[in-house]
Amino acid sequence: MNSLKQLTFHRRELHKIPELDRDLPKTKTYIRTILNTLDCKVFDVTGGICAYFDRGSENTTAFRADMDALPIKEINSHDFVSIHEGNMHACGHDGHMAMVLSLAQYVDREKELPCNVLCIFQPSEETTGGAKNICETGVLKKYNVTKIFGVHLWPFLDFGQIGSKTGPIMAKSSEINIEIFGKASHATKPENGIDALLICCEYIHKVYEAKANIDYLNDSADESTIIRFGHMESGTARNVISNHSLLQGTIRAFSEEKFMSMIRILKCTASDFSEKTNCRITFDYNEGYPPVINNDELYKKVLPEIKKNLKYMELDAPAMTSDDYSFYGLNIPSVFFFLGTGTNIDLHSNNFDFDESILVQGLELYKILLHTD
Repeated sequence: MNSLKQLTFHRRELHKIPELDRDLPKTKTYIRTILNTLDCKVFDVTGGICAYFDRGSENTTAFRADMDALPIKEINSHDFVSIHEGNMHACGHDGHMAMVLSLAQYVDREKELPCNVLCIFQPSEETTGGAKNICETGVLKKYNVTKIFGVHLWPFLDFGQIGSKTGPIMAKSSEINIEIFGKASHATKPENGIDALLICCEYIHKVYEAKANIDYLNDSADESTIIRFGHMESGTARNVISNHSLLQGTIRAFSEEKFMSMIRILKCTASDFSEKTNCRITFDYNEGYPPVINNDELYKKVLPEIKKNLKYMELDAPAMTSDDYSFYGLNIPSVFFFLGTGTNIDLHSNNFDFDESILVQGLELYKILLHTD
């Protein structure tokens, strides 16, 4: 079977059986069935599957694929649509798995390699960060993994275009929750209440204003940040001053320093409003995923061969989206790449799709990375 047929077969079989988070029985069975035919050590690791190919080297190179899908109802009409109603591979993870599975089959045939190989099939990228759990098992240290690579399908690059950059390539993300506790009163006597709805609206305005005031200090795209609110609830009746508002949003940044500057804006603004209006404001956020930061030395080492053999573009700016692949980079040198589908269909869309022939480019990229010592 040639590479395109093999990649297409894997992608379509996996596309039909999308599963969520860590509940991936059919997906893992399919992957394990393929890996068990190869001359490698196959083992489970905290909800994921690893395949280790020993080539007698001191060092191991790892490649990562994420396995989980999304709770999205697919509207595509091809003959390999999801058979799991309400679930869909709408972020390209079926393609990611197909590339790493095909790489494993290639490695099985190539007995002379400059390194050992560890293929990592990871759960819960979309939810709780399965990469962090895998790193915490010590599997990277056990197999002396000295570098790791990953690829993400990217609708906003030209078809077959590979893109990356040194330094930050994807953002740190965090979910924020703000609650404002005021005092209810009848709308005809607002002076008797503390209007949590009005405070909430003014809070949003002040936060955005403070954010805009510091944006001009950012010298490059790598210093860009986002604070944005997407959900608000407040009040109980049209003629009653609201005594409670809930505000939810997101923060994105490419460094911990910039991230914490956003946190300070949110907290200081909340403190100012509490003091000024006598309301009570609570604020919390989750740690989310760290930024994905490409290792400069490793990136520069692999770049010449990539440019020589593939359609490559140096990215001008990192993406504001996030990925738990970042946890690998906290442990070992890591580089992440985007592979263009050329469709401009947003990730997580119910019509997400791509031409499988681009996966050949991804597989060729992995082969180059494998042979670049």
